[in-house]
Amino acid sequence: VQAGVPDLLLFDSPPGRPESPGTALEMKRQGGRKGQVSKEQRKWLRALEERGWVSLVAFGASDALEQLRDLGYPV
Repeated sequence: VQAGVPDLLLFDSPPGRPESPGTALEMKRQGGRKGQVSKEQRKWLRALEERGWVSLVAFGASDALEQLRDLGYPV
């Protein structure tokens, strides 16, 4: 295990972006005390983006589901 690895890695191409090898999703707390993306997390998300992945940060489960639906995942 390494610090900063996204919370969820989907190794299937997003239906709305078939050229992408997958999606990386970092989950953060929603509401008044939103979580911050750490330096290590930003580094991982950026590295995955450079390799063609879609990288997302979601604030709560409903935000995560909405972003995944926007990419065409059947959630």
